[in-house]
Formats: sequence, structure tokens, C-alpha cells
Amino acid sequence: MIRIKMEKDRQGRLCGFIVEGHADYAEEGSDIVCAAVSALTQTALLGIIRYAGEEKVVYEQSEGFLAAHTLSFVPEVPIVLETVVSGLNEIARQYPEYVVLT
Repeated sequence: MIRIKMEKDRQGRLCGFIVEGHADYAEEGSDIVCAAVSALTQTALLGIIRYAGEEKVVYEQSEGFLAAHTLSFVPEVPIVLETVVSGLNEIARQYPEYVVLT
């Protein structure tokens, strides 16, 4: 199962996320659920870096794990993350036994 946790700052604004696990929907290389979550979250990371600058973003990526968050508020980052949450919510709705979003 893929677990996605969205992070908020003290003002309640989205500022990052943690994704861990594998969907196990299909065999490796054919897992559309894993591919969809990976595409969205990696695009989110790229968007955060683009708007915040690499010096204001902390991220870690390894097999079955991606975490990213900003070190300070950048107005575009919550917009990027809200857009990604829309896609992740739809994936979690369609595949609830494979993806959990909090």
C-alpha cells in the first residue's frame, strides 16, 4: 500500500509531503497505481523546486519513498501541492485498497 501524508506549516498551508510504500496493484513495471502516484509526486517536487529554489527545499528519495518540504513559505508552493492533492485524491478514491492519503 502507498501511504501519502501531506504536510502543513503552522499557518495551515501545504508545504510538503511524504510518500512511502508500493501499491502492489500489479507486477513491477506494470503497476499503473504506483506509476500515477510517482508521476504526480515527482512532478510536485519539481514544481516546488522551481518556485522555491533548490536552497529552500529539503527532499529525500529512495526505493518506495519520497519526501519533500520547503524551509520557508513560498506563495506558489501551496498552489502546486493543492493541484497534486486533487490528482492524488482521485487515485485514492479509485484505488482505496492501494493508496491512502492523509
